[in-house]
Amino acid sequence: MNLSSYNFGRSYHKPADDLAQDFYLPALEASVSYDRAVGFFSSTIFIIAWSSLKAFAKNGGKMRLICSPILSEGDHEALREGYSRKLEESTSQSLCQSFQDLLDNDTFHKPAVVLASLVAEGIIDCKIAWIGKDLSGRPRRLFHDKLGILTDKVGNKIAFKGSMNETWPALSQDGNLESVDVFASWRDEGEQARVSDEANYFDQLWDNAYPGVEVHPFPETARNKIISSAEAGHWPELVDEICLELEEAARWSPDASRMGGRKPRPHQIQALDEWERQGRRGVFKHATGSGKTFTALCAIGDALSRNEVPLILVPGELLLDQWLEEIKGTFEGSNLAIMVCGGGHNKWRKNNNLRRWTRSNHTTPRAVLSTIQTASGSEFLSQISQGEHIFLVADEVHRLGATKAQNILTTVVGPRLGLSATPERAGDPTGTKAIFDYFGPIVPPVFGLKEAIAAKALTPYFYNVHTVRLTSDEGDQWRSYSKRIQRVYARILSGGDEEGVNLSRQLQNLLIQRARIVKSAEGKTELAAQVLKENFSDGQRWIVYCDDQSQMHEVTSSAKSGGLKSVFEYHSEMEGDKQETLKFFSERGGIVVSIRCLDEGVDIPSVTHALILASSKNPREFVQRRGRVLRRHAQKNFAHLHDVLVLPETDDEDQPEVSFLKGELARAIEFGSNAQNPAAVFDLKRIAAQAGVAWEDLTTVGFEDDEEEAEASE
Repeated sequence: MNLSSYNFGRSYHKPADDLAQDFYLPALEASVSYDRAVGFFSSTIFIIAWSSLKAFAKNGGKMRLICSPILSEGDHEALREGYSRKLEESTSQSLCQSFQDLLDNDTFHKPAVVLASLVAEGIIDCKIAWIGKDLSGRPRRLFHDKLGILTDKVGNKIAFKGSMNETWPALSQDGNLESVDVFASWRDEGEQARVSDEANYFDQLWDNAYPGVEVHPFPETARNKIISSAEAGHWPELVDEICLELEEAARWSPDASRMGGRKPRPHQIQALDEWERQGRRGVFKHATGSGKTFTALCAIGDALSRNEVPLILVPGELLLDQWLEEIKGTFEGSNLAIMVCGGGHNKWRKNNNLRRWTRSNHTTPRAVLSTIQTASGSEFLSQISQGEHIFLVADEVHRLGATKAQNILTTVVGPRLGLSATPERAGDPTGTKAIFDYFGPIVPPVFGLKEAIAAKALTPYFYNVHTVRLTSDEGDQWRSYSKRIQRVYARILSGGDEEGVNLSRQLQNLLIQRARIVKSAEGKTELAAQVLKENFSDGQRWIVYCDDQSQMHEVTSSAKSGGLKSVFEYHSEMEGDKQETLKFFSERGGIVVSIRCLDEGVDIPSVTHALILASSKNPREFVQRRGRVLRRHAQKNFAHLHDVLVLPETDDEDQPEVSFLKGELARAIEFGSNAQNPAAVFDLKRIAAQAGVAWEDLTTVGFEDDEEEAEASE
């Protein structure tokens, strides 16, 4: 069939339209050439529509791809001087590393081998581009146009443009709202002219003849690296295997019956399969932003097919609203009824509604969604119709290790699933044990930060560390608390005191009091204003995490007085519509200055930058905050995180359990190690050396602050 045989639309919008089935797959299958601008080279594997690839190749199809490399700061300096041999060598190294990362990742290994084989057989040809001229010493920008042109054997052409990222069901469809405009050469003169213009534009790019853009052949060293992994003649079999894996993903998809239904990624399928093998019990330890909610929705869909009643527990009203929307959208058309408890929803309290709702003999599917705070109360627990038909899902499951929340762990249910990037409770082995005793062990594979970035579930990022010193008065207070902490800690280590439990609480209280000195350090406000003034540009979306309202107000005032516009405050007690504030921020950009209510689960994927002023001995908070800025978004290629470390004087260098600085450095190690700028690690090592801290002795230490977490959930 030719392209004109299909009744392609003039535009497609997810999720109402199925971009893959209705447009992309049949169009590629009918084509003999495909010209595409793909962003970064590592994105190339996402443009390959697996179920149509063999037909395209059988047609004698050829692809011409234009992409951008990932560049270091040094490379940007080279761009100031024009394309040079040094830059070519660095570009080649970057492309080689990008391809090696694909090969080393279980999710992308087979697609990478197929890609290498297509390059080796001449089906794919690729060039590298930069856009823009040197302006006032600013380097050229990366080329990131979004254009595709498909041509069939009789010369019909289609051009498409829009926000369509190549995240097909082939590997990682994530349900992002995307759209694309389609122009067909055979429909009318206007569209024919548009297609001709776009085709000429691409040809000029390819020939390095378009003003303001430099396009160069793919570096030979990188090409040789790629084709060395080719498996000539074997790639069609790998394509069949990939297609089979996609079919397996559909088994777990909660909305696979709908056109455009999301399908779980490979790491999600592995986790769900292993969870099932463990008797449908366990905890998913997956990085913030990597799709924990959707993985749980897959398990919930399976539970509904078994006539079970899902009981979903979340921390706080913001996540309650977010989960409600996710559940409604995912199970639209299934007649699923949802009872919401907490956050002002009180119908469950009347006439034994909750008891009737959670019985096992219902003819229509139903679920319960509640805040942890509500579910841990005696009234709620006494009304649940307990039994094996209840499927308990706990988001941010670490919360259930807190003293009051452990009441939930007495509930008799059947299948159980906990979700958290950091399920182990810092400094609380008792609470951690209670969680795993009830839910079961961590389900492999663990999907951490490195894995999530490699799998394109999270955004690559740059990490910048800034330091602040305590004032003289703050230093005096710090030393006073440190001496008291050392005395209590020594008594605990001696083991000779029968007050063990009380001493542990006393130690934790002292640590919290000392930490507050750091949280309110005077130098933070001035530093925040400086970082924002030097780095913020119109169109960017920044989140500034503060410790309390006083600091938030000071930072907001300082930013505005420094001439910055579009500065918003966001907190639980703010006046006005919180959701409208976030919507405006997401659409227009600006700076959101916030406290704890953005820590867990609030989804603002358009955020490009984060400035973390909030200090905590709980490593979880840092994990959650960084997750907000690493979520994928169509218009975000990289994220930028600015982290503020307070450097107090340390008298406890031999006691990592109570060392604030060691905790601060420890929680930054992983993040710096996985950043696009390795210099971040050297900065951290320098800070450690200056403070007299042995880098190799650093471990993740900290403690849970349930009092503050409870306040954040109210």
